[in-house]
Amino acid sequence: MSDDFKNNLELALGNAKRLSNKILIDGKLSPSKAKGKISVLNPSTGESIGEAPQCNKVDVNIAVDSAEAAFQKWKKIPARERGKIMSAAARKLEDRKNEIETLLALDTGNALRTQAIPETVASIELTHMFAGLAGEIKGENYPPNIPNTIHYTTKDPIGVVCAIIPWNAPLFLTVAKIAPAIVAGNTVVLKTAEQAPLCALLLCEILQQELPPGVLNVISGYGEECGEPLIDHPKVRKVTFTGSFSVGKIIAMKAAPKLCPVTLELGGKNPNIIMSDADLDIAIPGVIDGMRYTRQGQACTAGSRVYIHEKIYDKVLEGVVSKLSKLKMGNALDTKSDIGAIISDEQLKRTLHYMDIAKKTSSAKVLHGGNQPKGGDYKEGFFYEPTLLSGVPVESPVCQEEVFGPVACAIPFKNFDEVMRSANDTPFGLSAVLWTQNLSRALQFVDEIEAGFVQVNQCVAPRANVSYGGIKMSGLGKEYAFDSMMNHFTQSKTVLINRGKSNLDD
Repeated sequence: MSDDFKNNLELALGNAKRLSNKILIDGKLSPSKAKGKISVLNPSTGESIGEAPQCNKVDVNIAVDSAEAAFQKWKKIPARERGKIMSAAARKLEDRKNEIETLLALDTGNALRTQAIPETVASIELTHMFAGLAGEIKGENYPPNIPNTIHYTTKDPIGVVCAIIPWNAPLFLTVAKIAPAIVAGNTVVLKTAEQAPLCALLLCEILQQELPPGVLNVISGYGEECGEPLIDHPKVRKVTFTGSFSVGKIIAMKAAPKLCPVTLELGGKNPNIIMSDADLDIAIPGVIDGMRYTRQGQACTAGSRVYIHEKIYDKVLEGVVSKLSKLKMGNALDTKSDIGAIISDEQLKRTLHYMDIAKKTSSAKVLHGGNQPKGGDYKEGFFYEPTLLSGVPVESPVCQEEVFGPVACAIPFKNFDEVMRSANDTPFGLSAVLWTQNLSRALQFVDEIEAGFVQVNQCVAPRANVSYGGIKMSGLGKEYAFDSMMNHFTQSKTVLINRGKSNLDD
């Protein structure tokens, strides 16, 4: 164990111990009222690193009451001042960046160098961005069509926001929800993912040092015991959720009776299409980046359906396999690791389930990976090799359903029309990528593809100031940009004022 590895581990474990069994209510870390506990494991070793409270309706009510009380004061603070407070909070994040990124790696199993450090940087940048946009929260003036009337609209905060995040990118997704909501004048109750609750709690604890008590509250627990009463609470006036389609559908149904607006960022089964004229120097690395192999494929935008024109099919596969073989998998806190561990045993079993289907398919071939390493440096961690398959029928569940693990399928095609029909033949519509040097073909792809996040000749992850969200079964609404703050975290009044006639002499 190197000195850096040892120091990173000690720092992360120290914060995990300090935050264990805590929630954030009214500006303070405190135990929950519920007695149940959820064990939090280090995905890299399978060892316990702490516990998270198994919150229930009692904790939910306390958190919402705190947020509601804080909202009455927070909404009256001018938007520019709220932005300045959030900017100061973002600087606090910068000061403790090393603590945040090491706990993120420990909590999620995402490799420190390739994932946790970049995610922490991106989260701080996103916080700064929304803070800086505070002064742009404003309504509009309209030319009056009624004599002697002033006509304008306002942009006002909604109230208490319920934010529910997943475990795969907990810091960035926390900021994507709480920063625009708070800057817009709302208060928040955040429910963390039970698999990785500690890093989000640390981030919120640091932010809360600058925010008034109750503006940001954090609870943990399971969906039925904690998430459901939070969504149902009559004082919650907005729900924002990132996670699976099945849970997102339930959330939409739960919020519907009180006509509570909902933002949903759900799953995807995303096509990554390589045309015969593609620049392979960027397309081949783009398969690996696009599949998010260095996040173990645990990304909504993972390009897990890799369509390759038959003329270059073998050449692309050879290049991808060569690059995959050079990636190092290991403990997330080891800076030598390119790839970390899958989040949990449950999620690992999901990957094994789909791999079992693939391996039982006579036409399928494992081009790279396909194994679960155990023992030695891997200990009891939840590791699975980055895997590339060929010969899997497009109608197979492996090609149709979101694995959310490090498994991609290579699919040959003959022409553009054929591949577009196949790419769009899915209930999902989150992201899509095309590699070509033909501008006309690229623009045709943009017109015809059924996805909310479309890229040509690159496959970067969503980031600050890039409006991001899906269509079809992949969600409702966009995030990460100014329009998300205005559209999702404000409500509008239309105002007409009859100014009357002046009593002064002409």
